[in-house]
Amino acid sequence: MAATLRGIGEQGFGRVHLWTLRDTPQSRRFYQKSGFTESGAVRGHDFGDGHPIEQVEYELSLP
Repeated sequence: MAATLRGIGEQGFGRVHLWTLRDTPQSRRFYQKSGFTESGAVRGHDFGDGHPIEQVEYELSLP
């Protein structure tokens, strides 16, 4: 993750946003450990079965 974020920053991007499923504590801990914070944004995403699953957004400002 550190190398990916460094590469994104080197390309001139100042912020990274990602979405993860609400009920996935392991991935949410990973993103928090990597410096991301929950933005408060929530969305439903339909993966094609007609039943949207709730996702939460995480964000990180790059140096």
